[in-house]
Amino acid sequence: MEFKGSLMEFKGSLMEFKGSLMELKDSLIEFKGSLIEFKGSLMELKGSLMEFQDSLTEFKDLLEI
Repeated sequence: MEFKGSLMEFKGSLMEFKGSLMELKDSLIEFKGSLIEFKGSLMELKGSLMEFQDSLTEFKDLLEI
């Protein structure tokens, strides 16, 4: 009977561990989503900086005329 109790405790511990792994998986999925959003923001910033650089180049060319 004691062995059966130990097995039940072990099963309970495994279920808790599984729950923790599922929470970790969910957190990692959220983190991945955040990284993708951050990458998108960086790409937008890069595009804006390139547009700004083009504008500065055009302005410089106007000043040289």
